Amino acid sequence: MVQAVSPQTVPELIDASEDWALAVWQERSPDRRLLVEVTQEDDGEPLTGRLLAVASTDMALVPLWQDHTRQGHITALLYGRSTTPGPLVVA
Repeated sequence: MVQAVSPQTVPELIDASEDWALAVWQERSPDRRLLVEVTQEDDGEPLTGRLLAVASTDMALVPLWQDHTRQGHITALLYGRSTTPGPLVVA
């Protein structure tokens, strides 16, 4: 009998109080989906934010993302740094 591992369907709420560059949040949460409240942007490009939640799938963050959007918050859904090795390039 094969048992499938179900993906995380409930996000882990973080609600960090500190602002960090989005790349820092991505580095700190490898292989995870992140919901970040954008605190600084430049020409529509998000630069810094507060981490709100992490999950193993982006769909787990959608309801939370929708709630924050309805409240008028600017958010970003990101993917943390991948730890999966990339393809081997042989020259």
